[in-house]
Amino acid sequence: MKYVNFCLIALGSLILSSGSIKTDKPSIGYHPGEILPNIVLHDAEGKNIDLSEYKGKKVMVNFWAAYDAQSRANNVRIHNLLKNNYPDVTLLSICFDESRSVFEKTVLWDQLENNSQYCDTNGIRSEIYKEFQLNKGFKNYLIDEQGVIRAMNITPDQLKAIL
Repeated sequence: MKYVNFCLIALGSLILSSGSIKTDKPSIGYHPGEILPNIVLHDAEGKNIDLSEYKGKKVMVNFWAAYDAQSRANNVRIHNLLKNNYPDVTLLSICFDESRSVFEKTVLWDQLENNSQYCDTNGIRSEIYKEFQLNKGFKNYLIDEQGVIRAMNITPDQLKAIL
């Protein structure tokens, strides 16, 4: 009986410790310390975005929609903060409005630069929307030069402290 108990304890310890194996490379995922999956977006105007093209640069990826007041306000604040204080950080802001005209008017009203604003007119049917589970709330990610997520869901004030 002692032998069986010893084997069960040893086996249990082995199983519990196997989940804590660390590697020298970050895993692919959506949390700080992990690599953000590549994002490829083709919008109606032929304007393309491929996150892998920004390797070697700091990037802020921000998801938002005009119909979500909090994400829209956060987008404006992040845009202005980066534009005025951190020109070395590239903003890739992706909107999920199904109406292109709503997106264009919102960008105009919010005085945002078009070169950092993209629209996925598939809205909630978008693969990106589904993959990043944006139905649980819009998110943003600060990515370092190697593509590793340094921070997630940060406010402009938190971004100032990080940068």
